[in-house]
Amino acid sequence: MHKYLIIFLFLIFNLTFGQEKDDPAKSLIEEFKMEMNRENIKNFFIVKHITYSSKFLIFNKEDSTACNPNGYFFNLYGFWKNGNEAWIKKYDNCGGFNSIKLVDSKPVDFFIENIEELKKDEVEIYIIKPDSMSNGKKYSYTSTRLHSPQRFFWFFSDSSEFQKNFDKYNLETEEDNKNLNYESNNNLSIAKLNSICEDIIYRLEEKEVFSRLK
Repeated sequence: MHKYLIIFLFLIFNLTFGQEKDDPAKSLIEEFKMEMNRENIKNFFIVKHITYSSKFLIFNKEDSTACNPNGYFFNLYGFWKNGNEAWIKKYDNCGGFNSIKLVDSKPVDFFIENIEELKKDEVEIYIIKPDSMSNGKKYSYTSTRLHSPQRFFWFFSDSSEFQKNFDKYNLETEEDNKNLNYESNNNLSIAKLNSICEDIIYRLEEKEVFSRLK
């Protein structure tokens, strides 16, 4: 049993890191960045949603919206303001979608107002009880979850750029397995910005307003 567990973890490790190494999102982020530069937009950001699973899209020559997501599926959402107007643009493994005008500019405004806090924010791991020392060794008591949704942010402000990422599981807690970092993690600006973005993204996805560009 122990042997099979090691093999399973090895496969997960290679699958995950192989995806990051050949991440097709990189070229899409560069494409979005160039588009913002052409429009002389100085403050914008992108969030990447990853949910690891065994679900694959199979390329179909008769369906231009289908493709192979290279082993895992992601969505990218770019947020920016042009004058007083706020916008969002979606990408996925297969390319880009139309830009959509938002009813308010809360995501970008929050980013600009909290940029210094966002640079410093770090979501801490799910801890179920304080660390302890025994015989000169430190013991940590953490909780993890395989294939938990991941969030990756790329921020651009004038000439500066920075990135943040976290596992959404670390923002959760359970009654019989309390996360000691639950409150501090959810009070971080990066967690608040993620919540603002998700409210908008999920609402738009539910309405199916994103149209794939041909």
